[in-house]
Amino acid sequence: MKSPQAMIFSSSSSCISSLFYGLVVICLTSATVYASGGGNETDYFALLSFKSTITHDPYKVLASWNHSFHFCDWSGVSCGKRHKRVTVLWLDSQGLEGFLSPHVGNLSFLRVLSLSNNSFQGTIPHELDRLFRLRDLYLDANKFSGVIPTNLSRCSNLEDVWLFLNELTGSIPMEMSLLSKLARLEIDDNKLTGGIPPFLGNITSLEMFSAGGNPFGGRIPDTLGHWKSLTTFYSGDCNLYGSIPHSIFNLSLLVDFSLPDNHLTGSLPLGIGNKLPNLEWLQLRDNELTGVLPPSISNYSKLKSLEMGHNNFSGKLTIDFSKLRDINLIYLAYNNFHGRREADDIRFINSLKNCTRLVTLDLYNCNLTGVLPVSIGNLSDQLTFLSLGVNQLSGSLPSSIGSLVGLTRLVLGANRFKGKIPTTIGKLQKLQVLYLDSNHFSGPIPDVIGNLSLLAKLYLYSNKLEGHIPSSLRNCKELNVLNLADNRLSGKLPWQLLKLPSLTILLNLSQNSLSGSIPSQIKDIPRS
Repeated sequence: MKSPQAMIFSSSSSCISSLFYGLVVICLTSATVYASGGGNETDYFALLSFKSTITHDPYKVLASWNHSFHFCDWSGVSCGKRHKRVTVLWLDSQGLEGFLSPHVGNLSFLRVLSLSNNSFQGTIPHELDRLFRLRDLYLDANKFSGVIPTNLSRCSNLEDVWLFLNELTGSIPMEMSLLSKLARLEIDDNKLTGGIPPFLGNITSLEMFSAGGNPFGGRIPDTLGHWKSLTTFYSGDCNLYGSIPHSIFNLSLLVDFSLPDNHLTGSLPLGIGNKLPNLEWLQLRDNELTGVLPPSISNYSKLKSLEMGHNNFSGKLTIDFSKLRDINLIYLAYNNFHGRREADDIRFINSLKNCTRLVTLDLYNCNLTGVLPVSIGNLSDQLTFLSLGVNQLSGSLPSSIGSLVGLTRLVLGANRFKGKIPTTIGKLQKLQVLYLDSNHFSGPIPDVIGNLSLLAKLYLYSNKLEGHIPSSLRNCKELNVLNLADNRLSGKLPWQLLKLPSLTILLNLSQNSLSGSIPSQIKDIPRS
């Protein structure tokens, strides 16, 4: 029989052995983690947790996320050289589906979190507030729902916050105003309400504010005039109403000023062109603005896009476009630019000859009067879209129109043009859409119209055109709409025209004086 001392020794030896074995297991486990994570178990397990909440990884981008590789070598992961801690998690456009693990908040050295253009859903984890070093947060183009976390304000080093194209609800949290380094806030195309809050004006570091496509409502707060570093202000389609605060026009660094598709009222300051010297995009279309379009807009020598269509602007158009040498888009449709005592509102066309980069000129339904000047042919050779439809333009259509050889769309319908359609129209060989309807054109349809081989839509209805339908139209192999109704056309319908396989949307030849029998081929063509 063993002595008590021997029994105690034996028992102690057993405990020591067990303890030693346990220590060995712990050490081996730690060694495994060390081998996989460089000793930084927190980052290692945080990344594994991130992977565990991904339900679909179509490109197997996370296949390398296993113990065979150091986590700093995992796809989309970057680490600092000194401490081997995760500083960047960049997994843009990888088709990932699932939820964003709250354990991402444990990546305490993270500076950039970029998950743009995936299919993450659920809420944005509140645990992101632990990322005190976070500088760039890119969660745009996903399916995140819920509210913008209020405690995101604890990430005091944030410079970029991109949350656009998600399904976020609620209002912009007041705590957002505490982000004193925030330069770019992009929250477009969510379901945010509560207006653009005045407290956002406290973020004086802001350079870009983009919030279009949210049902905000409310007025534009005057406090946004504190954004002295702002270069981009976009809040289109936000149900905003009221006038534009004058403080906005003091933001001298503003390059892009875009507030389309709202309910803004009031007039623009006459001296607007003296206040925003760096402006390149002025987009206030589809509002309810009134008054004259300030002639001082002529001073925007850097302007590329002027979009003021669908408002209630009135008075003669007196902008000197010759100063806007870089402009490529002019959209002023659906306004009333008729001068009270002057019979010629269209003379400003002469000032457009210096706009050598002009691509689009849209003056549809502006109540313009006068004779279209010969200088129309001096417009930019880059011009692809010209619309002067639904005005009161008279006289003949200048043959110089044939100089605009870059045109793909020409809209001159519903005016008072008379005389013959100039044969120079046949030079517009890139033309795809031609509206000359509802005028007083007479004489024949020029045979050269068959030179427009890319033509898809031809509208010549409601004129006084006569003679035969030119058989050369058979060369327009893309033609799917042909409307020649309400003219004085005679003769037989060219059978070659009916063989065009493209002519499937509309053929309207009514109210003419065509003769002969109806070809059997016509039964397969839609008619109105």
